[in-house]
Amino acid sequence: MLDPSEKGELMSSVHRSAELDVSADVAWDFIERYTRSEVHVFSLCRSERQEGEYRVVTLRDGREIWERNVTVDPAHRRAAYTVPHLNGAEHHHAEMRVEVDRLGGVHLIWVTDYLPHEIADERAARYDDLFAELVAAVNAHGGTMAKTVNS
Repeated sequence: MLDPSEKGELMSSVHRSAELDVSADVAWDFIERYTRSEVHVFSLCRSERQEGEYRVVTLRDGREIWERNVTVDPAHRRAAYTVPHLNGAEHHHAEMRVEVDRLGGVHLIWVTDYLPHEIADERAARYDDLFAELVAAVNAHGGTMAKTVNS
């Protein structure tokens, strides 16, 4: 990969997006619950809990990752967070957002920025797996919400 600074970029990013099978409201409900540690998503995680503005994730091996919620914006269906020193990073920032395209398709976008630049390349394949789990969980949430409403 070309050094991002040579291309005029300030940092490297991992971009993932997918069209969803649920409405934007259902998708956002899931993302918002995720920020509050109310839903479980990733197979590499054992549990999640809230500690103030942090979402604390306990991995299967017992290590904890402290995700600091920066903004949870329902009007724009956007959640941003940072994890200090994740994977040895000098800087980490990520956002999940739900967008509706001009034809009504609903998309989940997950962008993660890293410094140093190399970490984004090193972690990209892992983000493929994590994003697949995230998309599956969001899509499954539609069925969960319907069961809750109809119960």
